[in-house]
Amino acid sequence: MEANSENTGIKQANIVAIGGETAADLQQITPIDSYVLSLTQKEDPQILYITTASGDDAQRIEQFEKKFASAGHKVSVLSIFRPPYHSVKEIDELISQADVIFVAGGNTRAMMAVWREFSIDQQLKSALRHGAVLCGVSAGAICWFDLGHSDSSGGYSLVPGLGLLAGVMCPHFGAEEGREESFMTLLKEQSLPLAYAADDGVALHFRDGKLHDIIRTEAAKNGKTLISVNDAENSAPSAE
Repeated sequence: MEANSENTGIKQANIVAIGGETAADLQQITPIDSYVLSLTQKEDPQILYITTASGDDAQRIEQFEKKFASAGHKVSVLSIFRPPYHSVKEIDELISQADVIFVAGGNTRAMMAVWREFSIDQQLKSALRHGAVLCGVSAGAICWFDLGHSDSSGGYSLVPGLGLLAGVMCPHFGAEEGREESFMTLLKEQSLPLAYAADDGVALHFRDGKLHDIIRTEAAKNGKTLISVNDAENSAPSAE
């Protein structure tokens, strides 16, 4: 699979799409978190947490900050709905200074609309070009792809993402009732050749636009994945 044209020429462009998190994952650094931090090759990477999809939920922000503080890492938070409100220039500075940008889950469709309004979509693309590691869970996973399998419209449907990765991504694969069935039906009906899905506790690492590795937490060692790629060089087996 070749990267979108916006990725052409980028060296070591790393994107990690996490299918979902358990309650335990929210309390402690997971193997996926450690893997993401290692991609920066820095002892003390600058971490930015973007919580647009959750409406800047205070509890989620506190959980995320505490989790990374337990490992000695400080987190900056980009909030849109909670004061103090940031200007576009301040948002750009937060994003451009980050080594890791972690996007929270929530309402994908609403998040994408807000990002366009504040030019966050363009700033994230610039951050990738300059070497930041982009990652996230659920909505924060599917936003990097051309399309994402989302329930943000009241039922399962495909919503457009940033297009930094070709294909369609489905989070919570096997973890949410009806999710897998809906996704498989949509793939057949719409003839989507590039498809990825990850269960809770499973992350897909893309390097320079190609699937590079699959990382799992211990609890998700048998978590479901789906990798359906026309390019045999980049295909990977499913794990039931």
